[in-house]
Amino acid sequence: MNRIALLLLTIFVAVSAFLGGIALIIEADLGLSASLLNGTPFASFVVPGYILLIAVGGSNAIAAILLALHHEEASSFAFLAGAVLTGWIAVQVVMIGMMSFLQPAMFTFGLMTMGFAYRYWLEHHNETSYAP
Repeated sequence: MNRIALLLLTIFVAVSAFLGGIALIIEADLGLSASLLNGTPFASFVVPGYILLIAVGGSNAIAAILLALHHEEASSFAFLAGAVLTGWIAVQVVMIGMMSFLQPAMFTFGLMTMGFAYRYWLEHHNETSYAP
C-alpha cells in the first residue's frame, strides 16, 4: 500500500512539475509580474521553468518509474525527489515570497514523499542486510 501511495504521489508531482515547467518556458511568465524576480538571479521565468521541469519533474518521474519497476533503489530516489521538491519550494518562497496556496501544498507533498519513501525503505530493509 505504501508503494502505491508513493507511486501516485511521485506521478502527480512529476506531471504537475512538467506542466508547470513547460508553461513557464512557453508563456515565460504565466501572468506573473517580472518584478517578482527583482533581487533574484533570473531575468525571466524561463530558467526557473527549466529547473522546475528538469529537477522537480525529472526526479519525481525517475522515482515513479523505479517504484513501478520495484527497483531496489526506488525508495532512495523517491526520498531525493521529495527533498528536491521541498528545496524548490523553500528557495522559491525565500526568493519571491508566498504567492499561492500551492506552495505550502507542494511543500507538504514533498515532506509526504520523503516520509513515505523512508517508510517504504524500512519495509524493505532490515538491520541484518547491512551486517558484516
